[in-house]
Amino acid sequence: MNHRTVIDLERDAEHVHDPLEPEFVSAFDGSVPVRDFLDSGSLFPMRNVSGLSGDGAVGKSFIATQLAIAAASVDLQWLGFEILHHGRTLYLSAEDDRDEVHIRLASICEAEGIDLHSLDETLAFLHCAGHDVVLATEEKGGRVKPTETFARLRKACEKVRPKLLILDPLANLFAVNENSRTSALACIALLRGLAIDFDMHVQLLMHPSLSGLNSGSGTSGSTSWNNAMRSRLYLTTKRGGDDEEEIDPDARYLTPKKSNYAKLGEAIPLRWQDGRFVRADEERPFDGVNVRHLEQVREAFRNGDWRYDERAGDWGGYLIAEIIDADIGRGKKVRDLTKSEKAGRERVRKIISTWMRAEQIGIVGRAGPDRHLSKFFRAG
Repeated sequence: MNHRTVIDLERDAEHVHDPLEPEFVSAFDGSVPVRDFLDSGSLFPMRNVSGLSGDGAVGKSFIATQLAIAAASVDLQWLGFEILHHGRTLYLSAEDDRDEVHIRLASICEAEGIDLHSLDETLAFLHCAGHDVVLATEEKGGRVKPTETFARLRKACEKVRPKLLILDPLANLFAVNENSRTSALACIALLRGLAIDFDMHVQLLMHPSLSGLNSGSGTSGSTSWNNAMRSRLYLTTKRGGDDEEEIDPDARYLTPKKSNYAKLGEAIPLRWQDGRFVRADEERPFDGVNVRHLEQVREAFRNGDWRYDERAGDWGGYLIAEIIDADIGRGKKVRDLTKSEKAGRERVRKIISTWMRAEQIGIVGRAGPDRHLSKFFRAG
């Protein structure tokens, strides 16, 4: 048993930050820190909290799951944005049960052409649907008090050490008056404390109020929820607020409604494709690819061994990239790839995924001399 002495406790106390202890600017020596973001779009500041709002069934949990997978994978993008801090991700799901989470994960991974189990050590879920998962309550006098569940969430973060924590949704997490300014600020402050302590980004999913829907702001309750966050995105089925606009069931628009550290942009058009959302304004992966290219690939897979594992030097994606004349940085480590090479590699993954779903190509497992099973591409 680990017995802590008075000396241990005093040493710990010396390192506790007192926010009301004055610090003179002479302490700011050395180089000036640089703002750090989870993504290349500067949407998700590290050590801070962002919001993702959208009406029920619009798909915010789905694109949040896509973000979780992209952050937990080796080098996936998220809706066209580079992930700058790939690492472990923890997702608290208070609305969707374990089976629904599994279905969504499988759908997204298949569409992105990655093996779900490649995320075994980097993506974790807290399955809280149907359970009391209130992180803080409001006492008499309006003071917000964290619950035992919040303490358990902190322990989960200590265990996983995520770079990204996703909480879905706000309505299940805080038993406070959402119209109270002080309560809103206190709840976001609790989450920001977690973000700072674990050097991660916290994303909070939210349902807008009726007025938030009608105004197009996507907000709910006190404006302090929005004010306390450093960034907030709003997912809708329409580009603007025109009620006469015809709704395309596969179209979505993701609009940055607040960004403390980046310029507010136009709505990002998204489209439902192959089991997940993709950028609708991006180049399509099959532009310039024809049947002749497919036949060349199939012939090569019939006559040679090309591995399914992207980490292998003889990965089949390198062959495809050569045939369609795409630069994917063959021989480079992932961290050394240029933005163009990463985009080319993502394009090749999408082509592979599409051809596999169409059964034009497939994979076969073969055991080597050491009985280790390796996967190879084959013609379908």
